[in-house]
Order: sequence, then structure tokens, then C-alpha cells
Amino acid sequence: MTTALGKQIPRAALLALLLSPAAQAVDPAQVAQLGRELTPMGANPQGNADGSIPPYSGKYLGAPPHVHYRGSGTYYPSAYSDEKPLFTITAQNYREYLDHLTEGQVALFQAYPDTFRMPVYPSKRDTRYSDFIHDNVKKNALSARLVEGGNGITGSFAAVPFPFPASGAELIWNSQFSPNMAATSGEVNIATVYTNGETQLWARKEDRYFEPFDEKVPREKFSGMSARVILVITAPAREKGTAVLVHEYANLAESPRNAWQYMPGTRRVRRAPTIAYDFPDGPGGLRTVDDALMFIGATDRFEWKIEAQREIFVPYNNNALDDPAMKYAQLLTPHHLNPDAMRYELHRCHVVVGKLKPGQRHIYGKRRLFLDEDSWVGLLADNYDRHGALFRTNLRSFVHLYDMPGMGPRVEVYHDLKKRAYQANNLVNELAGPPRAVPQGWPESHFSPANLRMLGK
Repeated sequence: MTTALGKQIPRAALLALLLSPAAQAVDPAQVAQLGRELTPMGANPQGNADGSIPPYSGKYLGAPPHVHYRGSGTYYPSAYSDEKPLFTITAQNYREYLDHLTEGQVALFQAYPDTFRMPVYPSKRDTRYSDFIHDNVKKNALSARLVEGGNGITGSFAAVPFPFPASGAELIWNSQFSPNMAATSGEVNIATVYTNGETQLWARKEDRYFEPFDEKVPREKFSGMSARVILVITAPAREKGTAVLVHEYANLAESPRNAWQYMPGTRRVRRAPTIAYDFPDGPGGLRTVDDALMFIGATDRFEWKIEAQREIFVPYNNNALDDPAMKYAQLLTPHHLNPDAMRYELHRCHVVVGKLKPGQRHIYGKRRLFLDEDSWVGLLADNYDRHGALFRTNLRSFVHLYDMPGMGPRVEVYHDLKKRAYQANNLVNELAGPPRAVPQGWPESHFSPANLRMLGK
């Protein structure tokens, strides 16, 4: 074989290229199953044997007719507000449900037997994504590839890259590129609740732009920058004005994350190369930078493997968690969020495990993620220390984002089992509502180091 530059590729190198994960192709006949034998996202449309997981209906695109939704930037009312729990899992009966629980959930029952419980509701698969998302799933199936080494993707846009994942690396990239709103802006609260019940509350203004999900951007014009994010702390007073800018790329092997930080004390913007991997993030140091989304960023320090799909009780249709009627004093109970605000449903989950590679550094020796079958969104994560002990267990609430539209994550909760404390991100109960969609977007200069200093004042 001869390249476009006229260079001959040695036979051994050509064979390695053809057999590499990055060169695997999907059969067009397989792609044709999407939206037919499979859901448009690549899930099994059938329910499970006992009916506790229903068939996929996908009947709702945006707010259902019976839901009064006031528009982007306001609370998402539940489509199932009249439902009651089917049953509640407690420390007294959790052993009856071990097949459907993660190690992290079991650890919470064992650590907090008097207070932790999981109300389980009827499972729903009623929500679909836009044709824009579904069409690009098919396109990505034929064009998306892992880069050499697996630390990035190419040929993907506007949807998960690998609806037929053949490796753990492909599965973890599906999680990172699960459906998202293209542009959002708004204020959120971050709460850290310590073992004695003391609560530390921060406020942060966030502007987020995810170019791969911007319908105004032609697929062939995608810049390769997957995310632009500006975070400005507005409270407490001692942290006010601290600001961070992040540029994230789809191909991290070629373009590693760029980050800048503005500190009011110095009034200078500095490059922040350490804002990655296991760098502590947020008040209390209870999570790492790459804990976001259950996992985000460079994949190269871990070896990723697919485990068997499981039926797991996951946070789903958790609208009550954002309800402005539930104030923080009621929601932020010691050790974990108030179980009255939680809703769990049984769903099939993809499972991917990352084990730290020899010679690599990270506070986690192993991490296991549980991805919702219908969306590829990571909803649960168990993280283990270097000695194999369960260290932290994390979750994301999941609701129908009527303005996206489609199911999407809302609140992220990080439980540190050693410190017996937790951090909850993206809270909006005592604010105007969740971040609003920004259809018009921003000029490119908005996400620049020069503008970071202006925003941090």
C-alpha cells in the first residue's frame, strides 16, 4: 500500500494498522438496525423478562402535553408527579436486591444504615432525542475512530461516536459524548456536607459551549474543540472572582486540555496545566477534576474494559431533586441527600472498568462506571484506591431536559466514604432555575484568556 505522499507502508505496519481498534469498521447493515431492531441510540428496545424494565416508547420529544413547563432556565416539572414508590430499599432489606445494586450503593447502606434508603419507582423509557442527534449516531457509527492509543476520537460529531462499542475505550468515549445541550448559561450552587452535618455552600456562574451539539455548525466544519467552559465563583466572599477557563478537545492525544485560572489576589491570568486527572476540584477536596460526568478528560492513565451489561437501580426522572419547594436545609442532610428527593428506576446499564496502568499516577487504582443503555450517559461511578478499597461512590440525577430536548444529567453527588462527607454540584433549588439554553451562543472571544480576567473582576 502507498500513502498519498507516495511512501510505501511496510507490510507489518499495514497489518497492525488494519487490526488496530482505531481502524475497526462497522457494517452498514448493522447501522441500518438503528431505529428499527434497535432504538435510534443503539439500545435494546425490548423490556426485560419480568416487565420491571419496559419497552422503549420514545413518545416524548420535549415537554409532554400534560406538563406545564415555563421555558428554558426554569424548573423541569416531572411528567410522573402522581406516582408513588413501588418499594423502598433500606439497610434492612438491601440484600434482597444485590443483583441490582452497585458496590457503592451497598457501601452507603452499610455506612449509614439508619438514614440511607432508595425509593424505587416504575421505570420509564418514554423520552427520545432529536432527529439531529439520531441521524448523527448513524453517521458516527460509520466514521468515528479512536486515535492511536485511545486517548481521543476522530470522525465524530453531534452524538455518541460508537453505538456498537467494541472496547472499553470506545464505551468511555460514548459516555463523554452522550447528548448534551449546545450552550448554557446560569448560576449553580455547590454544597459540601461534612461528617458533622456542617455545610459549606458555594455559588458559581457557568457558561458552557459544546460545539459538537450545535446544530448551526456543519459537521465538516467542526473545529475539534469539544467544549469551551468558563466558571466564575460568586460566593463565598473569600473566593469571589476566582475564574477558570477550559478548552477541551475530542483528540486529546493531539491537543491536550488547555486551562487558565484568574485569581483576584494577583489580578493575573495564568495557565493551569494541573487542572486535569486527579487534581482536587471544589470545596472540601471530595472529588477530582476527572470525576465530572462520572468521568471526563484524558483516558490514557487507565486501561478500559467492558463488563457484562447489568440491570441497576439508577437515579432517573429525579425532578424532585431540583424542586424549589425543597430548600437546602431540608435537602442537604448529613452523609447523603434527603432520600425523599430521590427517585430510582431499574434500567439496563453498560458497565466499563478502568484500571490504572503500571507506572501511571492517580489517586484511584480502579474506577467502574454505569452508563444508561438508552443514552450512554454515566449515572453511577465507583472509585477504588490504589489498594483496591472502595474510596468514593458518585451519582448523577437524570431528568428530561425539555429544552434540549431529551434525557440529560442534572445534579452530581460525590460521596467520600473515608471522610464520610459528600459534595453536591449543580444545585438550583434556591436559585432562579437550572442554567438556560443560549441558542445564539457567544462570539469566539468570549471563551478567551483575555475575557477571563474581565469576568473575574
